[in-house]
Amino acid sequence: FPVLQDNLEVYLGLQQFVVTSGTGHRLNITAENDCRRLHCSLRDLSSLLQAVGRLAEYFTGDVFAARFNDALTVVERLVKVTLYGSQIKLYNIETAVPSVLKPDLIDVHAQSLAALQAYAHWLAQFYSEVHRQNPEQFISLVSTALEAIAPLISSKVQEKLLLSACHLLVSLATTVRPVFLISIPAVQKVFNRITDTSAQRLPDKAQVLVCRALSNVLLLPWPNLPESEQQWAVRSTNHASLISALTREYRQLKSNAILPQRKVQLEDTKVIIHQTLSVLEDIVESISGESTKSRQICYQSLQESVQVSLALFPAFIHQSDVTDEMLSFFLTLFQGLRVQMGVPFTEQIIQTFLNMFTREQLAESILHEGSTGCRVVEKFLKILQVVVQEPGQVFKPFLPSVISLCMEQVYPIIAERSSPDVKAELFELLFRVLHHNWRYFFKSSVLASVQRGVAEEQMENEAQFSAIMQAFGQSFLQPDIHLFKQNLFYLETLNTKQKLYHKKIFRTTMLFQFVNVLLQVLVHKSHDLLQEEIGIATYNMASVDFDGFYSAFLPEFLASCDGVDSNQKNVLGRNFKMDRDLPSFTQNVHRLVNDLRYYRLCNDSLPPGTVKL
Repeated sequence: FPVLQDNLEVYLGLQQFVVTSGTGHRLNITAENDCRRLHCSLRDLSSLLQAVGRLAEYFTGDVFAARFNDALTVVERLVKVTLYGSQIKLYNIETAVPSVLKPDLIDVHAQSLAALQAYAHWLAQFYSEVHRQNPEQFISLVSTALEAIAPLISSKVQEKLLLSACHLLVSLATTVRPVFLISIPAVQKVFNRITDTSAQRLPDKAQVLVCRALSNVLLLPWPNLPESEQQWAVRSTNHASLISALTREYRQLKSNAILPQRKVQLEDTKVIIHQTLSVLEDIVESISGESTKSRQICYQSLQESVQVSLALFPAFIHQSDVTDEMLSFFLTLFQGLRVQMGVPFTEQIIQTFLNMFTREQLAESILHEGSTGCRVVEKFLKILQVVVQEPGQVFKPFLPSVISLCMEQVYPIIAERSSPDVKAELFELLFRVLHHNWRYFFKSSVLASVQRGVAEEQMENEAQFSAIMQAFGQSFLQPDIHLFKQNLFYLETLNTKQKLYHKKIFRTTMLFQFVNVLLQVLVHKSHDLLQEEIGIATYNMASVDFDGFYSAFLPEFLASCDGVDSNQKNVLGRNFKMDRDLPSFTQNVHRLVNDLRYYRLCNDSLPPGTVKL
């Protein structure tokens, strides 16, 4: 702290060297030696401020009371320094060595804001201790910090400094959440600045952060106060007008979205869509884990913009950069505000998407667009993943169309392509369809489960189930090792949770096809990193019907192996012991694979005709 103090005194003492010049303010320190010393002092100050920020966690929690006075001293200093920097506007000052000193001054100011932000949790704890008795000291700290922030929320301020101020504002609004935040003039100033359409817009990142902070001020429940004192009605009205101001231009797009647009117009429209959706998506994401009340108010404010987005979607289906942002927004909505959106509207959204993503549209997105087009389809599949995992009967009617979209439209386009795009999401969706909707395929009657093993479960939608399994099998023949690992894990999970390998349809028609593919993969050495997983999966499948495995499958498998003669096949068969425990079985599998490869190598290296194959 003493070292910090020394450097701070240099910084706080700069005020006496600021002189007014014709073009603004100038720092009247010109001697080369002085400039160099000032540069070193400012660099040290930046590092010390960072260090002070890093120490914040040692003042909270159990030691809060014991170290309170030290922390208070530090925070008071930080608040003073940030306000000083904003008041004398050192970031806009002319200096003798602008290329060096100007970045130094900006960096110190940004670091002081960041260091103060690190004490947000300490401030929150301070607030919970004093909110009932004398909160004057706390109110003064927060109000002064906000006075330091407000002037920096401007498009004229350098981005590094602007973003530091924005992050501090977000922390005060989200972590500290004082009840009086909204009534502080500095905060009202920021509200007016952001909702004023004539003011120049902040850079994207800053705009998103400030809007998140303002939305959180109104949406997040105040700590230390009962539900009855949360003033939800007033806050709800204010939030609605904030969102209304932020989305004004966006909501006007609805009326002319249907008309064909000229190129210039289209670019302007895209900018509005990008700017609005990035803000709205961030607002939804930041409250997705909050109380029901916060999410309700958020959705009420957003409702019209959500409907506008849905109306705009078909008009931009061929602009993959726009559909990418729209689907991002809808995905965030589905993840955070599903319940608030309600069933009828959610159905309408899904139906619109299902209608828009025709086979032609999917092919255009995946094949011609490259990365953005693939991202669009991936996000659409992600939205469907959220939908098919929803418990209850609400979205069950969509299952047939979701499965047919996957199997008849998306899968044929990507099946033969080696690129991993879209595949991982598609298989995750298929896994979720099976995992969360098992009864769509296997109706288990109570009676059947009582007479364990006597009655077979009834199978429904058999063709769709077989097609999905076929797609999984196909994926094991492709070189992509990540997809192989993911899909093997999905099958194993379905077996653990739902006894997939024991189901009659799997046991009788697919079991040994899968075992065959897995053994071939081991023989070809194409996925060597997954040897262990493949061995275990092979055991789990074979153990469903060991008799069939030893008496029928293994002899057939050996008979179909090329590159080895009949004598060698007999030896391979004899060496595979009929063990039924996992370690011995996998050992046998790996021995079989290694011996088979060894025989092939030997036979290949002999003169042609030596071995009768």
